Amino acid sequence: MAACSSGSVGEDSSKEQPDVKTGEVEAYEQNDTTLSGEQNNKDFVNKVEGKDLASALRDGGYVIYIRHAKTTKDWGDQVSPELNLLDCTTQRRLSDEGKADAKRIGEGIKAVGIPVGDVISSDYCRAYNTAELAFGTYTKNSNLNFLPCVECTPEDYKEYAKRVAPLVSAKPEAGENTFLVGHDDPFQGVTMPIVPTNGIYPAPMGVAYVAKPLGDGSFELVAKILPNQWQALSQL
Repeated sequence: MAACSSGSVGEDSSKEQPDVKTGEVEAYEQNDTTLSGEQNNKDFVNKVEGKDLASALRDGGYVIYIRHAKTTKDWGDQVSPELNLLDCTTQRRLSDEGKADAKRIGEGIKAVGIPVGDVISSDYCRAYNTAELAFGTYTKNSNLNFLPCVECTPEDYKEYAKRVAPLVSAKPEAGENTFLVGHDDPFQGVTMPIVPTNGIYPAPMGVAYVAKPLGDGSFELVAKILPNQWQALSQL
């Protein structure tokens, strides 16, 4: 499979695929680990693109990890003493733009003809609201949740990997794709073992990473798809 330019899914990235903007990590969570992960996100090179990517996804067999769509404000509610996962008013919530992005993601996936199998979300409102708007269905799995940290330790990231790897590495039913809707830190943790040295901080909100599950906690990252790139795939 031929490599392509970072972040590109179409045939002509210069015309269709805008670059990811810089400075995606908010000030409150900036540290050496997150900034390194942000750089890895910018530097990621798709292994499959264009018609080949669209065809592969139509055949099924992939796990697509989607970071929730845009929120009204980016803040670390996972460490808030007021956090209640049963009460959306205590959490970051989707903005109007984020709600529109979530709908566009779902419409784009449908337009491409990508078969949707299991849709699994974290317990946070912004994640399962993204799943609902994009797919109309979801189940919750707390293994996609945040740990109570903003300045996460190496042990925290290892715990994220332990929790999330079984989901990313699980092979879908034949002819289907699994969609995981979650957050930035868990994804960075689960990618640390395969993307030296600090994994990938997924940005912007709404970005998707396509993984080829290999079973037993192993997977390969295949492509990155921005929220506005699904429709471009449908034209291929």
